[in-house]
Amino acid sequence: MKIIGTEIISDLHTQAGESPRLRMNYNIHESLEEDVHKLLNSLQPGTVMPIHRHLHPAKKETFVLLQGALEVRRYNDDKTIAEKYVMSHESGNIICEIMPEDWHSFEVLEPNTLILEIKKGPYLPFQEIDLLK
Repeated sequence: MKIIGTEIISDLHTQAGESPRLRMNYNIHESLEEDVHKLLNSLQPGTVMPIHRHLHPAKKETFVLLQGALEVRRYNDDKTIAEKYVMSHESGNIICEIMPEDWHSFEVLEPNTLILEIKKGPYLPFQEIDLLK
């Protein structure tokens, strides 16, 4: 059994705020080779998430908003925004599933935004073909 409490989350937020990337993850899964990856991601305003997709190899990405707020965006091939949604407890939007072919990114709207991210493993760094330039 694994229990994740407020102390781990507080430490994660501190690490994210001190990171040059302004985000930090806490892997719940034990290995990068596991079939399913589950991780907490602490996100701070100003973090930059490049427009990307998970098509090579194809992976759906699901996240559950636990704290804070962000705007999730889906893009067309020409980098124009096709859809955008505020994810927050106030808006009622707390779960997002992104299809493998969807170009997407987000903007963090509140400090200490926390998501639970779930996607198929194993971990592979972004492929050049999955970054929209």
